[in-house]
Amino acid sequence: MGAIDRLGASMGDSDSGRAVEIKLRWPPFDSHAVIASELPIAKAYFRLKESSETPCNAEIGNESGFHVHRNVVELSQGLSDSREWHTLSSRIPGRVERERKGWFLLPSKMHRTSRKLIPYAVVGIIASLAIHAFEPALVNWGIIDQSFAGSVRLGMLDYPLLLLIFLPIFFVPMMMRLLASVWDFRRTRKFRADLPSAPIITLEINDCTLDEIPVSIEFPETRGDWTSASAYFQVGMLNPRRPMLLHALGRKEGQQNPPGISTPLTIRQHAISELGAGYGESTPLEGPDAKRLFLSPLPVQQRGIAKTVDLDGGKESLSLPDGNWTGSEYHPLFATHWEIIVRIEKKHSPPLLFVQPIIMKHDGSDCNIAEMPTKSGRSELADN
Repeated sequence: MGAIDRLGASMGDSDSGRAVEIKLRWPPFDSHAVIASELPIAKAYFRLKESSETPCNAEIGNESGFHVHRNVVELSQGLSDSREWHTLSSRIPGRVERERKGWFLLPSKMHRTSRKLIPYAVVGIIASLAIHAFEPALVNWGIIDQSFAGSVRLGMLDYPLLLLIFLPIFFVPMMMRLLASVWDFRRTRKFRADLPSAPIITLEINDCTLDEIPVSIEFPETRGDWTSASAYFQVGMLNPRRPMLLHALGRKEGQQNPPGISTPLTIRQHAISELGAGYGESTPLEGPDAKRLFLSPLPVQQRGIAKTVDLDGGKESLSLPDGNWTGSEYHPLFATHWEIIVRIEKKHSPPLLFVQPIIMKHDGSDCNIAEMPTKSGRSELADN
């Protein structure tokens, strides 16, 4: 009987112990269009072996809004059913370097302008239809003139006169978007044909708990139309990997998508470049080329203060972004990414960006950021 008790105790011990708990309410592609508190919270546990390096506790954001919280906890049961904790912190994954390293262009400002015009055009069309519905009464009351009333026959159908007035306005932002996309496409082809040499960026220290870090930036090549350069640190979090996020939400692929998560993208080029769950349209038209030249904003992103850098090269102390961020690590549910961005201003054309991903170390202390800094997923709306 004593042997059986010991066996039961041993089985109970194997199902309990330390675990990494991750809870998150992740911002969707257009985070401003949803109420954060109404979205579900994903939760997952990972077994922490004695030989594993214990991650730091981190709380980014408040539980009532978008957030990612990671804590080391003691589980009394269920540990054997959890996956083992593994995270990559010694190098940058190839998928990240592929999408966030090298030269990048900024999309045309017409993309941003066209998006601002679309709501007004839609309101105009809806208003014209509403006015047409009450047109006889509005004419009798003298609110609208008879010259704006009635319909116009085109082919076999009658169209409200006001609708024909607003319809061209509705197509203006669409044409602006198309022209901007064609211009961007031609710029990317021209830029790829003659890429400048990459700047050489060297960090003397890679401790992300400091306020400033000396950075050496050398330009092996400068172009005649380059006028100035600046540099800054940027930190953010990548989208959680879709299979792991669905598992944490208790969902399976093929079922109805959880709120805030889109249907998976089927086009290989864009599915890879989303760096995670594939939340939606992140960049304007770029063509069929494998290399992207528009930098997608990180869904959670914070940047340091930009400082001017001499085009002849030199050393500059760059401020780290506000907030107590974790070091570089790439886990399917908790991926913190650091990079240095060099912005080069040009004559008579938009600036260039050079992005260098970096590995930053952390001392293991708790990380707390009161509010998660979310960004739009659209490149043309990014504040670059």
